[in-house]
Amino acid sequence: MGATLALLAYGALAVFSGLDRLSLAAPGMAALVPTGLQAQAARSDAALLLSRERPNQALVSARRAVAADPLDPAASALLGGAQLMLGREHQAEQAFRVAARFGWRDAMTQAYWFEAAMQAGDLPRAVDRADALLRAHPNQAVAERVLPPLEATAAGRRALVRRMADRPQWIDGYLEVPADATPALIARRNATLLALAQRGTRLGCERVAGFVAQAAARGPRAAAEQVWVAHCPGARPVAGLADGEFDRFDREAAAAFGWKAVASGDVGLRMVEGGAGRRSLAARNSAAVSRMVLRQSLALPPGAYRLTVRSAPGRFAGSIGCDAEPPLPSRSNGDPAAGGQVLQIGQCHRLELALWLRPGVDEVPLDTVALNPL
Repeated sequence: MGATLALLAYGALAVFSGLDRLSLAAPGMAALVPTGLQAQAARSDAALLLSRERPNQALVSARRAVAADPLDPAASALLGGAQLMLGREHQAEQAFRVAARFGWRDAMTQAYWFEAAMQAGDLPRAVDRADALLRAHPNQAVAERVLPPLEATAAGRRALVRRMADRPQWIDGYLEVPADATPALIARRNATLLALAQRGTRLGCERVAGFVAQAAARGPRAAAEQVWVAHCPGARPVAGLADGEFDRFDREAAAAFGWKAVASGDVGLRMVEGGAGRRSLAARNSAAVSRMVLRQSLALPPGAYRLTVRSAPGRFAGSIGCDAEPPLPSRSNGDPAAGGQVLQIGQCHRLELALWLRPGVDEVPLDTVALNPL
Protein backbone atom coordinates (compact mmCIF):
# COMPACT_ATOMS: atom_id res chain seq x y z
CA MET A 1 0.00 0.00 0.00
CA GLY A 2 2.81 2.40 0.82
CA ALA A 3 4.34 2.20 -2.64
CA THR A 4 0.97 2.79 -4.30
CA LEU A 5 0.16 5.74 -2.08
CA ALA A 6 3.59 7.21 -2.61
CA LEU A 7 3.20 6.95 -6.36
CA LEU A 8 -0.24 8.55 -6.28
CA ALA A 9 0.82 11.35 -3.95
CA TYR A 10 3.91 12.03 -6.05
CA GLY A 11 1.77 12.13 -9.20
CA ALA A 12 -0.71 14.48 -7.56
CA LEU A 13 2.14 16.76 -6.61
CA ALA A 14 3.44 16.86 -10.16
CA VAL A 15 0.01 17.58 -11.61
CA PHE A 16 -1.54 19.92 -9.08
CA SER A 17 1.30 21.84 -7.46
CA GLY A 18 0.66 25.60 -7.66
CA LEU A 19 3.42 26.73 -5.36
CA ASP A 20 5.02 30.13 -5.40
CA ARG A 21 7.14 30.63 -8.55
CA LEU A 22 9.58 33.15 -7.16
CA SER A 23 10.65 31.11 -4.18
CA LEU A 24 10.96 28.04 -6.41
CA ALA A 25 13.28 29.94 -8.73
CA ALA A 26 15.34 31.36 -5.86
CA PRO A 27 14.93 29.16 -2.77
CA GLY A 28 18.12 30.52 -1.21
CA MET A 29 16.39 33.83 -0.54
CA ALA A 30 14.04 32.23 2.01
CA ALA A 31 15.99 33.54 5.02
CA LEU A 32 15.67 37.14 3.78
CA VAL A 33 11.89 37.26 3.62
CA PRO A 34 9.08 37.39 6.24
CA THR A 35 7.79 34.22 7.88
CA GLY A 36 4.87 33.79 5.50
CA LEU A 37 7.13 33.89 2.48
CA GLN A 38 9.62 31.64 4.24
CA ALA A 39 6.87 29.04 4.43
CA GLN A 40 6.31 29.43 0.68
CA ALA A 41 10.01 29.04 -0.01
CA ALA A 42 10.23 25.93 2.17
CA ARG A 43 7.21 24.43 0.45
CA SER A 44 8.76 25.14 -2.91
CA ASP A 45 12.03 23.55 -1.79
CA ALA A 46 10.18 20.45 -0.62
CA ALA A 47 8.14 20.23 -3.84
CA LEU A 48 11.25 20.56 -6.00
CA LEU A 49 13.15 17.95 -4.01
CA LEU A 50 10.22 15.51 -4.09
CA SER A 51 9.93 15.95 -7.85
CA ARG A 52 13.62 15.03 -8.08
CA GLU A 53 13.02 12.00 -5.83
CA ARG A 54 15.22 13.23 -3.00
CA PRO A 55 12.92 12.49 -0.04
CA ASN A 56 15.49 12.93 2.76
CA GLN A 57 16.20 16.51 1.74
CA ALA A 58 12.50 17.10 0.98
CA LEU A 59 11.70 15.99 4.52
CA VAL A 60 13.96 18.72 5.96
CA SER A 61 12.31 21.42 3.81
CA ALA A 62 8.81 20.13 4.57
CA ARG A 63 9.54 20.28 8.31
CA ARG A 64 10.70 23.87 7.87
CA ALA A 65 7.45 24.67 6.05
CA VAL A 66 5.37 23.14 8.82
CA ALA A 67 7.34 25.04 11.48
CA ALA A 68 6.86 28.33 9.59
CA ASP A 69 3.12 27.78 9.05
CA PRO A 70 1.65 24.89 11.09
CA LEU A 71 -1.87 25.62 9.81
CA ASP A 72 -0.98 25.21 6.12
CA PRO A 73 -2.31 21.88 4.79
CA ALA A 74 0.11 21.94 1.83
CA ALA A 75 3.09 21.90 4.21
CA SER A 76 1.74 18.90 6.13
CA ALA A 77 0.95 17.16 2.83
CA LEU A 78 4.52 17.64 1.59
CA LEU A 79 5.74 16.22 4.88
CA GLY A 80 3.49 13.22 4.34
CA GLY A 81 4.72 12.84 0.75
CA ALA A 82 8.34 12.79 1.88
CA GLN A 83 7.57 10.20 4.57
CA LEU A 84 5.81 8.04 1.98
CA MET A 85 8.79 8.12 -0.34
CA LEU A 86 10.91 6.97 2.57
CA GLY A 87 8.52 4.08 3.22
CA ARG A 88 7.34 5.43 6.56
CA GLU A 89 3.63 4.77 6.17
CA HIS A 90 2.64 5.47 9.78
CA GLN A 91 4.36 8.87 9.87
CA ALA A 92 2.92 9.70 6.44
CA GLU A 93 -0.60 8.89 7.59
CA GLN A 94 -0.19 11.12 10.63
CA ALA A 95 0.96 14.01 8.45
CA PHE A 96 -1.94 13.57 6.02
CA ARG A 97 -4.39 13.38 8.92
CA VAL A 98 -3.16 16.78 10.06
CA ALA A 99 -3.46 18.16 6.50
CA ALA A 100 -7.01 16.82 6.19
CA ARG A 101 -8.14 18.82 9.23
CA PHE A 102 -7.64 22.09 7.34
CA GLY A 103 -10.15 21.51 4.53
CA TRP A 104 -10.66 19.70 1.26
CA ARG A 105 -8.74 21.79 -1.24
CA ASP A 106 -5.22 20.40 -0.97
CA ALA A 107 -4.89 18.01 -3.93
CA MET A 108 -2.09 15.90 -2.55
CA THR A 109 -4.05 15.25 0.66
CA GLN A 110 -7.20 14.31 -1.22
CA ALA A 111 -5.21 12.05 -3.54
CA TYR A 112 -3.71 10.24 -0.54
CA TRP A 113 -7.08 9.67 1.13
CA PHE A 114 -8.71 8.72 -2.17
CA GLU A 115 -6.19 5.93 -2.66
CA ALA A 116 -6.46 4.89 0.99
CA ALA A 117 -10.24 4.60 0.64
CA MET A 118 -9.90 2.59 -2.58
CA GLN A 119 -7.42 0.25 -0.91
CA ALA A 120 -9.86 -0.22 1.97
CA GLY A 121 -12.82 -0.80 -0.36
CA ASP A 122 -14.62 2.23 1.09
CA LEU A 123 -16.19 3.43 -2.16
CA PRO A 124 -18.43 6.20 -0.73
CA ARG A 125 -15.42 7.80 0.96
CA ALA A 126 -13.33 7.36 -2.20
CA VAL A 127 -16.03 9.17 -4.20
CA ASP A 128 -16.00 11.99 -1.63
CA ARG A 129 -12.27 12.47 -2.20
CA ALA A 130 -12.60 12.15 -5.99
CA ASP A 131 -15.36 14.73 -5.96
CA ALA A 132 -13.21 17.13 -3.93
CA LEU A 133 -10.36 16.73 -6.41
CA LEU A 134 -12.57 17.21 -9.47
CA ARG A 135 -14.33 20.26 -8.02
CA ALA A 136 -11.03 21.97 -7.26
CA HIS A 137 -9.19 20.73 -10.37
CA PRO A 138 -11.73 19.91 -13.14
CA ASN A 139 -9.24 18.83 -15.76
CA GLN A 140 -8.40 15.70 -17.72
CA ALA A 141 -5.28 14.86 -15.73
CA VAL A 142 -7.27 14.63 -12.50
CA ALA A 143 -10.10 12.71 -14.14
CA GLU A 144 -7.65 10.16 -15.56
CA ARG A 145 -6.29 9.57 -12.05
CA VAL A 146 -9.47 9.12 -10.03
CA LEU A 147 -12.26 8.06 -12.39
CA PRO A 148 -11.02 4.78 -13.97
CA PRO A 149 -10.73 2.91 -10.63
CA LEU A 150 -14.30 3.93 -9.77
CA GLU A 151 -15.71 3.17 -13.21
CA ALA A 152 -14.02 -0.22 -13.38
CA THR A 153 -16.60 -2.09 -11.26
CA ALA A 154 -20.38 -2.05 -10.93
CA ALA A 155 -20.06 -1.10 -7.24
CA GLY A 156 -17.71 1.76 -8.08
CA ARG A 157 -20.06 3.02 -10.79
CA ARG A 158 -22.99 2.95 -8.36
CA ALA A 159 -21.03 5.01 -5.83
CA LEU A 160 -19.95 7.46 -8.54
CA VAL A 161 -23.47 7.75 -9.96
CA ARG A 162 -24.87 8.68 -6.53
CA ARG A 163 -22.57 11.71 -6.52
CA MET A 164 -23.21 12.55 -10.18
CA ALA A 165 -26.95 12.66 -9.42
CA ASP A 166 -26.20 15.96 -7.63
CA ARG A 167 -25.04 17.31 -11.04
CA PRO A 168 -21.63 18.61 -9.95
CA GLN A 169 -19.94 21.04 -12.32
CA TRP A 170 -17.32 18.50 -13.36
CA ILE A 171 -19.96 16.47 -15.25
CA ASP A 172 -19.36 18.64 -18.32
CA GLY A 173 -15.69 17.62 -18.27
CA TYR A 174 -16.76 14.02 -17.79
CA LEU A 175 -18.75 14.26 -21.02
CA GLU A 176 -15.69 15.35 -23.00
CA VAL A 177 -14.07 12.37 -24.70
CA PRO A 178 -10.25 12.77 -24.60
CA ALA A 179 -8.47 12.68 -27.95
CA ASP A 180 -6.53 9.58 -26.85
CA ALA A 181 -9.54 7.81 -25.31
CA THR A 182 -9.37 4.03 -25.51
CA PRO A 183 -12.38 1.82 -26.32
CA ALA A 184 -12.26 0.67 -22.68
CA LEU A 185 -12.60 4.27 -21.42
CA ILE A 186 -15.55 4.92 -23.74
CA ALA A 187 -17.20 1.67 -22.63
CA ARG A 188 -16.82 2.68 -18.94
CA ARG A 189 -18.31 6.11 -19.61
CA ASN A 190 -21.21 4.57 -21.53
CA ALA A 191 -21.96 2.20 -18.64
CA THR A 192 -21.74 4.95 -16.01
CA LEU A 193 -23.95 7.40 -17.93
CA LEU A 194 -26.49 4.67 -18.59
CA ALA A 195 -26.57 3.85 -14.86
CA LEU A 196 -26.99 7.56 -14.09
CA ALA A 197 -30.08 7.77 -16.30
CA GLN A 198 -31.49 4.54 -14.91
CA ARG A 199 -31.19 6.03 -11.43
CA GLY A 200 -33.38 8.94 -12.55
CA THR A 201 -30.91 11.67 -13.56
CA ARG A 202 -31.30 12.52 -17.26
CA LEU A 203 -28.88 15.16 -18.52
CA GLY A 204 -30.83 16.13 -21.65
CA CYS A 205 -30.22 15.90 -25.39
CA GLU A 206 -27.98 18.90 -25.87
CA ARG A 207 -25.72 18.14 -22.92
CA VAL A 208 -24.94 14.54 -23.96
CA ALA A 209 -24.98 15.00 -27.75
CA GLY A 210 -21.25 15.69 -28.07
CA PHE A 211 -20.29 12.70 -25.94
CA VAL A 212 -22.67 10.38 -27.77
CA ALA A 213 -21.42 11.46 -31.19
CA GLN A 214 -17.80 10.83 -30.15
CA ALA A 215 -18.68 7.54 -28.48
CA ALA A 216 -20.53 6.36 -31.59
CA ALA A 217 -17.68 7.35 -33.89
CA ARG A 218 -15.00 5.64 -31.78
CA GLY A 219 -16.86 2.72 -30.24
CA PRO A 220 -19.96 0.59 -30.71
CA ARG A 221 -22.85 2.74 -31.92
CA ALA A 222 -25.37 0.51 -30.14
CA ALA A 223 -23.88 1.38 -26.72
CA ALA A 224 -23.76 5.10 -27.53
CA GLU A 225 -27.33 4.88 -28.75
CA GLN A 226 -28.42 3.47 -25.40
CA VAL A 227 -26.94 6.51 -23.66
CA TRP A 228 -28.66 8.84 -26.14
CA VAL A 229 -32.08 7.26 -25.66
CA ALA A 230 -31.61 7.15 -21.88
CA HIS A 231 -30.71 10.84 -21.50
CA CYS A 232 -32.60 12.52 -24.37
CA PRO A 233 -36.38 12.70 -23.84
CA GLY A 234 -38.26 11.50 -26.91
CA ALA A 235 -35.22 9.93 -28.56
CA ARG A 236 -35.67 6.56 -30.20
CA PRO A 237 -33.14 4.01 -31.44
CA VAL A 238 -32.22 4.45 -35.10
CA ALA A 239 -32.76 1.26 -37.09
CA GLY A 240 -29.98 0.84 -39.64
CA LEU A 241 -28.78 3.87 -41.56
CA ALA A 242 -29.60 7.29 -40.09
CA ASP A 243 -30.72 10.34 -42.06
CA GLY A 244 -30.75 8.59 -45.42
CA GLU A 245 -32.42 11.60 -47.09
CA PHE A 246 -30.12 14.23 -45.53
CA ASP A 247 -32.99 15.94 -43.72
CA ARG A 248 -30.82 16.63 -40.67
CA PHE A 249 -27.41 16.89 -42.30
CA ASP A 250 -25.56 20.04 -41.24
CA ARG A 251 -28.76 21.38 -39.70
CA GLU A 252 -29.22 20.02 -36.17
CA ALA A 253 -26.20 20.68 -33.96
CA ALA A 254 -27.59 18.34 -31.29
CA ALA A 255 -28.08 15.38 -33.69
CA ALA A 256 -25.93 12.62 -32.24
CA PHE A 257 -26.22 10.23 -35.19
CA GLY A 258 -26.10 10.69 -38.93
CA TRP A 259 -23.65 11.67 -41.61
CA LYS A 260 -20.33 13.30 -40.85
CA ALA A 261 -18.64 15.23 -43.64
CA VAL A 262 -14.99 14.37 -44.27
CA ALA A 263 -12.94 17.54 -44.60
CA SER A 264 -10.60 17.75 -47.57
CA GLY A 265 -9.25 20.55 -49.76
CA ASP A 266 -10.24 18.56 -52.85
CA VAL A 267 -13.85 17.97 -51.78
CA GLY A 268 -16.76 20.37 -51.83
CA LEU A 269 -20.15 19.63 -50.25
CA ARG A 270 -23.24 21.84 -50.24
CA MET A 271 -26.89 21.36 -49.44
CA VAL A 272 -29.52 21.94 -52.10
CA GLU A 273 -33.03 22.85 -51.00
CA GLY A 274 -35.75 21.27 -53.15
CA GLY A 275 -39.51 21.48 -53.31
CA ALA A 276 -41.73 20.39 -50.43
CA GLY A 277 -38.89 20.87 -47.99
CA ARG A 278 -36.73 18.12 -49.55
CA ARG A 279 -32.98 18.46 -49.32
CA SER A 280 -30.19 16.84 -51.26
CA LEU A 281 -26.44 17.02 -51.26
CA ALA A 282 -24.22 18.26 -54.09
CA ALA A 283 -20.63 16.99 -54.03
CA ARG A 284 -17.48 17.74 -56.01
CA ASN A 285 -14.09 15.97 -56.04
CA SER A 286 -11.32 17.82 -57.84
CA ALA A 287 -8.60 15.33 -56.85
CA ALA A 288 -7.09 12.76 -59.20
CA VAL A 289 -8.23 9.89 -56.94
CA SER A 290 -11.40 8.86 -55.12
CA ARG A 291 -12.04 10.72 -51.87
CA MET A 292 -14.09 9.78 -48.84
CA VAL A 293 -16.77 12.47 -48.51
CA LEU A 294 -19.20 11.11 -45.90
CA ARG A 295 -19.08 8.61 -43.06
CA GLN A 296 -21.55 7.25 -40.52
CA SER A 297 -21.32 4.82 -37.62
CA LEU A 298 -23.69 1.85 -37.81
CA ALA A 299 -25.26 -0.71 -35.51
CA LEU A 300 -26.14 -3.67 -37.73
CA PRO A 301 -25.88 -7.45 -37.43
CA PRO A 302 -23.42 -9.33 -39.65
CA GLY A 303 -24.55 -10.22 -43.15
CA ALA A 304 -24.78 -9.04 -46.74
CA TYR A 305 -26.34 -5.64 -47.46
CA ARG A 306 -27.21 -3.68 -50.58
CA LEU A 307 -26.21 -0.01 -50.68
CA THR A 308 -28.22 2.20 -53.01
CA VAL A 309 -28.04 5.93 -53.74
CA ARG A 310 -29.92 8.32 -55.98
CA SER A 311 -27.13 9.89 -58.00
CA ALA A 312 -25.23 9.72 -61.27
CA PRO A 313 -24.00 6.16 -62.01
CA GLY A 314 -20.30 5.49 -61.70
CA ARG A 315 -19.44 8.30 -59.30
CA PHE A 316 -20.24 7.10 -55.76
CA ALA A 317 -19.16 3.90 -53.99
CA GLY A 318 -19.32 2.67 -50.43
CA SER A 319 -17.06 0.71 -48.11
CA ILE A 320 -17.36 -0.73 -44.62
CA GLY A 321 -14.89 -0.16 -41.80
CA CYS A 322 -14.91 -3.02 -39.31
CA ASP A 323 -12.82 -2.01 -36.27
CA ALA A 324 -10.66 -0.02 -38.70
CA GLU A 325 -10.85 2.86 -41.16
CA PRO A 326 -13.14 2.17 -44.14
CA PRO A 327 -10.93 1.03 -47.05
CA LEU A 328 -11.03 2.22 -50.64
CA PRO A 329 -14.14 0.73 -52.25
CA SER A 330 -14.06 -2.14 -54.70
CA ARG A 331 -15.41 -1.76 -58.23
CA SER A 332 -16.35 -5.45 -58.43
CA ASN A 333 -19.38 -5.53 -56.12
CA GLY A 334 -21.73 -3.23 -58.00
CA ASP A 335 -22.63 0.43 -58.37
CA PRO A 336 -24.86 1.92 -55.65
CA ALA A 337 -26.46 4.27 -58.24
CA ALA A 338 -27.07 1.51 -60.79
CA GLY A 339 -28.69 -1.51 -59.20
CA GLY A 340 -26.87 -1.31 -55.88
CA GLN A 341 -23.54 -2.25 -54.34
CA VAL A 342 -23.24 -5.36 -52.18
CA LEU A 343 -21.38 -4.85 -48.91
CA GLN A 344 -20.44 -7.56 -46.41
CA ILE A 345 -20.67 -6.75 -42.71
CA GLY A 346 -18.80 -8.93 -40.24
CA GLN A 347 -18.85 -9.20 -36.47
CA CYS A 348 -17.45 -5.79 -35.53
CA HIS A 349 -16.91 -3.90 -32.30
CA ARG A 350 -17.01 -0.62 -34.25
CA LEU A 351 -18.80 -0.46 -37.60
CA GLU A 352 -18.75 2.43 -40.05
CA LEU A 353 -20.02 3.13 -43.57
CA ALA A 354 -18.09 5.49 -45.82
CA LEU A 355 -19.22 7.03 -49.10
CA TRP A 356 -16.52 7.81 -51.65
CA LEU A 357 -16.70 10.13 -54.66
CA ARG A 358 -14.66 9.36 -57.75
CA PRO A 359 -12.84 12.22 -59.54
CA GLY A 360 -14.66 14.55 -61.91
CA VAL A 361 -14.89 18.23 -62.74
CA ASP A 362 -18.68 18.38 -62.41
CA GLU A 363 -20.77 18.63 -59.26
CA VAL A 364 -22.70 15.43 -58.52
CA PRO A 365 -26.11 15.33 -56.78
CA LEU A 366 -26.65 12.83 -53.98
CA ASP A 367 -30.16 12.19 -52.71
CA THR A 368 -31.55 9.16 -50.89
CA VAL A 369 -29.08 6.64 -49.45
CA ALA A 370 -30.31 3.25 -48.26
CA LEU A 371 -28.63 0.15 -46.82
CA ASN A 372 -30.86 -2.93 -46.77
CA PRO A 373 -30.13 -6.57 -45.88
CA LEU A 374 -30.13 -9.04 -48.75
